[in-house]
Amino acid sequence: MLNLTILHTNDIHGRVEQLARIASLVKQIRREVEAAGGFCLYVDAGDSEDTALLESSLTKGSAMEAILRSAGCEHAALGNAIPIRYGHQAVANLAKHFGQPLLCANMKDENGRLVEGLAPFALQILDSLKIGIIGLTAPMNEYTTFFKLKMDEPIEILPALIAAVQVQGAKTVLLLSHLGSNVDVELPEKIECIDIIIGAHDHKELNPPLVVKHTVIAQAGDFGRLLGRLDLTIDPNTGKVIRHAGSLIPIREEIPLDQETQKAVESEQIRAQAIMNRQIGVLKDPIEISEDRECAAGNLLADALLERREGAQLSLVLGHWQTGLEAGTLSQGALFSANRSTANPGKAELTGEQILQFLHEALKPENAARKIRPLRGRPIGMPHVAGACVRYTENLENIEVEINGQSLEKNKTYVVAATDMEFADYVNYLVIPFEQIQFEVPTIMPEVLEDYIAKHSPLQKPVGGRVMLKAS
Repeated sequence: MLNLTILHTNDIHGRVEQLARIASLVKQIRREVEAAGGFCLYVDAGDSEDTALLESSLTKGSAMEAILRSAGCEHAALGNAIPIRYGHQAVANLAKHFGQPLLCANMKDENGRLVEGLAPFALQILDSLKIGIIGLTAPMNEYTTFFKLKMDEPIEILPALIAAVQVQGAKTVLLLSHLGSNVDVELPEKIECIDIIIGAHDHKELNPPLVVKHTVIAQAGDFGRLLGRLDLTIDPNTGKVIRHAGSLIPIREEIPLDQETQKAVESEQIRAQAIMNRQIGVLKDPIEISEDRECAAGNLLADALLERREGAQLSLVLGHWQTGLEAGTLSQGALFSANRSTANPGKAELTGEQILQFLHEALKPENAARKIRPLRGRPIGMPHVAGACVRYTENLENIEVEINGQSLEKNKTYVVAATDMEFADYVNYLVIPFEQIQFEVPTIMPEVLEDYIAKHSPLQKPVGGRVMLKAS
């Protein structure tokens, strides 16, 4: 019999201190397991990256891959944090800094080729046992709508993937799944020969692991709060799991930070600092931010968006900012710290009636103050416009809009610049199907601002008075 301990994480989302503590624990457990004659494998099921960590944001996630690798992770699946924000073009750089391809078999470009930086599976040899490690990620609609990717359904491609690793000698099949636990529990019911599933995506704590038709399913919560440990006894002749025991180990502050991981963190901070120091342009005035009224930051973004989307007559934007900007020379780091929005610029044809519907909801103070998870708990903020002027009464019974000096007509169609955020169902002011919007991908809003500021430097504070309360 062969004893294998699988250590696993998922959905770390930029918590580098927790990862450094996990690395210390991984090294300790690995020493103990190997001293007892067993084998130890550390895997991650995706989404180690997060825009909340500036180093991750500036490097489009690749900083976290370098840190994850330094923490002793041997195989990592592709999550959704990076491709859904920056496009599949960012995946190759993730793999470069991880030192090997990320595992994901079901994300393909419009020509049907696996996205660069990905591999469908890896083979791990442990003495006389060969393990096939397959990666899959959730086939989210945004991938096909925004990036024109071809996303295979897990249930349709898994049998062929299992056969492929078995042909290459794998007797045990491990699935690194960024699909969500609801999908993980369904797969063994329909597909044979999956021995182990290490899950992610819905941040579940499975303690103890689930067993569905002889498949052991584990997941370790989120944010590096827990390290999953799965102790297996495997028959090396058949590859089948004979016994298993699983637990989730709390990662407490008394666990020391791993020094190698800390060195990797410092190295990525230096790399990020070089990006941060690059000068973009000069601001003649400070750009202030407000969540409950018109502000310079919102107007600046509206101006940049309107200019970016050629042919648009007006722009509508909500609160994409975290902080304002100081006057003087502006660095990329300062801009990307102030605005970490990963929304994509787009334009759509809307009727005057739809524009009024959007403004009616966006101007409600209670809506502007709403804090929602996709914005990492930040308020949605007040609406801002460019190319238009909005006057409204406090009760919102009368909203007047002028577009390029002409009164808005309810039945007329206008070309409106916005982002996926303004028309998303999680904001729910005016939900527009994304296939009806012409997006510019993989461009994100800080890049739109960067280009606009560089073009117009030295830049004055944008003209205000665009969205104003009038007497009832």
